[in-house]
Amino acid sequence: MSRSKKHKGKMLKEKQTKKLPYMSILFMVIVIAIFSGAIYLIMSKSASLDPVDKDAIKMTITMAGFEPNIIRAKAGQPVTINLINPDNSHHTDGGGVHNFMLTAGLANMNITVQPESQKVFTFTPTQKGEYHWYCDSCCGGRENPSMHGTLIVA
Repeated sequence: MSRSKKHKGKMLKEKQTKKLPYMSILFMVIVIAIFSGAIYLIMSKSASLDPVDKDAIKMTITMAGFEPNIIRAKAGQPVTINLINPDNSHHTDGGGVHNFMLTAGLANMNITVQPESQKVFTFTPTQKGEYHWYCDSCCGGRENPSMHGTLIVA
């Protein structure tokens, strides 16, 4: 092999070696950007919203269920719930929309709350007993065991 070909080959290797660190750095920047975006989406899912009605029962509904999932009330006395949905619209199941359905015995209630928002509603239980509510807009709906709650009226 001639001397000039060896020299050209050596220069080509040096050029490739110099590009390698830049490519590695670029790759790491892209990986960090992707992971940062994923973490942002996951963290924004659990954004907290302050209740608009401080006197109401603060109830949060997420993909994990209702919190609290048991409410105690007295017959004939109004119950006001501030239903908060901190989930965002990036959920693949239902688009982050949740609802509070209470249909047995009291009233036919279907309160829907959009992602990252809240609704305040009031109802008056008239009869003693246990009543069950659920979310039917996503997450498996009525069949999902975590998307339920119980109203105990005394």
